[in-house]
Amino acid sequence: MPQISRVSYTPLYQQICELMREKINSGEIAIGSRVWSESDIMEKFHVSRNTARKAIETLQNEGIVSRIQGKGSFVSQPMVNYGLQNLMSFSEEIHERRLVPSSKVVCFTREHPESFHAENLKISEEDWVFKLERVRYADGDPIAYQVTYIPEKLCPGLLDYDFSSQSLYVVFEKNFNHVLARQKTLIKPVAADDYLAGILNVSLQTPLLYTESVTYLAGGTPIESNKNIYLSERYQFTVLSHRFDPTRSTEEK
Repeated sequence: MPQISRVSYTPLYQQICELMREKINSGEIAIGSRVWSESDIMEKFHVSRNTARKAIETLQNEGIVSRIQGKGSFVSQPMVNYGLQNLMSFSEEIHERRLVPSSKVVCFTREHPESFHAENLKISEEDWVFKLERVRYADGDPIAYQVTYIPEKLCPGLLDYDFSSQSLYVVFEKNFNHVLARQKTLIKPVAADDYLAGILNVSLQTPLLYTESVTYLAGGTPIESNKNIYLSERYQFTVLSHRFDPTRSTEEK
């Protein structure tokens, strides 16, 4: 039977949480499997119902388990946490979470940009861009839909690459010698329409995260304009903020 210490400074519910995390991380309790119920925890560890409930609620708040009414709590699919302070490709993000990334190219064409993307890329609507539309997967599950526009003049011959297996950022850096520097991103919630529900295999009106982003090269030239959709139950964004010191700013003036 798993052991907890009643003389430890660590609260009992936290010790139980840690034991459950270890079993989940090791695969002993698989994704989608039912975890211990409140009654199971009470019996295994001889603790109160309040302690058992707090352990399960803690794991739920961390996104590790999810409760299904009338059935119990189950191990959730791992959440992809993208730190906006780091400019990473989708493949890099997924690999960092120890998941396997893959992509399905919906379309990859050469066309003229809409005004929205032309403005983002600081080009004319008469210029040529490559439009790359992909569904992105983690461990075989669709978690994102991305539409990317790239100026042809920055990446001539881009249509020759297979982005179902290649990373766009790796191609930018290795094949075209571009230095990616920063990205500006807007995030807002949306609900799945018929098209997104079908392509991401979710129900109509499922909550999603919508982002618009522009990626810039080291010299300030925009290289890609994106519209992205992420499953909110699998994807979250972390923002690192720094405190602005108005006193210091005044002194410098």
